[in-house]
Amino acid sequence: MWTKDSAYEKMQEIYTDKVMQEEKRRVFQQVYSHLLAHLDDLQARNGLKEDVVKQLKLFKEYTFMPGDNLFQSMRYVFLIARGERMEDRQLTQQHVQRIHRSLFKPAGLKTPQIPDSFWQTPLGVACLVAEKGIEAAYPVLDEIIEVEQT
Repeated sequence: MWTKDSAYEKMQEIYTDKVMQEEKRRVFQQVYSHLLAHLDDLQARNGLKEDVVKQLKLFKEYTFMPGDNLFQSMRYVFLIARGERMEDRQLTQQHVQRIHRSLFKPAGLKTPQIPDSFWQTPLGVACLVAEKGIEAAYPVLDEIIEVEQT
């Protein structure tokens, strides 16, 4: 049923700028909460200066953070999933690995522990497409079509 072109068209329809911004906010909140928990573990919560806290709130609100960071990696994989960026395998792997490390690598482990539920999120599907190609998203797209038809 799917061709590469039709799958990318559907991904462009699904992955609107609003969806991508909301996903960035959701992920930012997870990472920020994780940071605060670790600062508490180290009894260093007050180690975040007020100007840094204000800056982080702006990053969350505007879903943009300057430099090479998690937001840029998310943007990169979303653009691949939408078919708007030609992928460079090495660069793609670096971005996907940053996402996995940032979200799923507990202290003391060498490899991220990615839960199955991640692959059902917008970011998880985008990472899947970036790693394995648009064909890997065909089952997810089938599910979306099925839901839309009911």
